[in-house]
Amino acid sequence: MPDLYLGMLSVEPAQQARGLGKFLLRAAESHARQLGCTSILISVISVRDELLAWYERHGFRRTGETAAFPTDTRFGIPRQQLDLLLLRKPLSEE
Repeated sequence: MPDLYLGMLSVEPAQQARGLGKFLLRAAESHARQLGCTSILISVISVRDELLAWYERHGFRRTGETAAFPTDTRFGIPRQQLDLLLLRKPLSEE
């Protein structure tokens, strides 16, 4: 079974550090297992070191693959080079 792609997981900054991100991640993992997926794939902006570290603490590993950052100018023009790093977390049976 292919990966479950998890996109746009976010917690409002004022609500962070309360376990909401962990809760959402666990719910996504449970959903992926129900679908028969064996791993979750995510993409994270390359310059977000703290976010990359958070996902790595929760079992995600960098795949070495990247994806182009969207360049739709309706959402602004990046001031620096941005890429999306792909990370994967294998799911064990629970």
